[in-house]
Amino acid sequence: MTDSTPLDELQWKSPEWIQAFGLRTDNVLEYFSQSPFFDRTSNNQVVKMQSQFNENIQLHSLNIEFELKKMKGIEFVILHRREPDFWIIRKQYRTGPEQVESLSDYYIIGANVYMAPTVKDVVSTRLLSSALSLKNSLDKLQSLAQFTPSDGHTYRLEASETQPPSRSRTLGNTPYSPATPTVQGSSPITKNESLSTATIDNLFNISLKGNIQYLEETPTQSTPQIPAQKLPTKPIPVLDGDQQNIQYLKKGKKPLR
Repeated sequence: MTDSTPLDELQWKSPEWIQAFGLRTDNVLEYFSQSPFFDRTSNNQVVKMQSQFNENIQLHSLNIEFELKKMKGIEFVILHRREPDFWIIRKQYRTGPEQVESLSDYYIIGANVYMAPTVKDVVSTRLLSSALSLKNSLDKLQSLAQFTPSDGHTYRLEASETQPPSRSRTLGNTPYSPATPTVQGSSPITKNESLSTATIDNLFNISLKGNIQYLEETPTQSTPQIPAQKLPTKPIPVLDGDQQNIQYLKKGKKPLR
């Protein structure tokens, strides 16, 4: 640790002092005064010097706060306590008994003393981290971009990103094969690719013998069709009235009038 190191980057502790005096609320300000965060020109140092020559001033936290309210300037007070291992010390500038201005905060965890960062430092660090992450993302995207006249702008993905998980690949590429039932003591049933022609003919003949045949039905077998010949038609003679009567008399019918 050097003198040029910023105070908000320091961590200080004194195990020897704690082993000798312990660490409590009534002596935590005294322990803090041993650290490099303490201001030797503060009112706390003035009260400490006065207590060496004035027996009425006791170095207790309540007595120190009472004496500090009588003075003006920089002082250190206990802002929060959670015994036995956590305290918050505030550095402030007092202008009156009830008028103070906060300057900085310090916290003690166990035996370690730290300086709390300011809001400006916290926001600046977060913005810097976000900007750095964004820059790295843009640089990676720029390295993956490529352009071709046929495809235009595309992004080249890495091999680890293009390959699906092993589990998905196995499930997607494994064909489904139903289990073939087997009988104990026999070989597995094999699938016949096609029936023989003789078997099909026998089944077809059996089905024809059991059915009634109709002339209107279309023959099952294709036979050559002979075109029908037209027979000559005999002309019908035209008879007059007497001839018609003679014909009716021959047939035993009454003649026409």
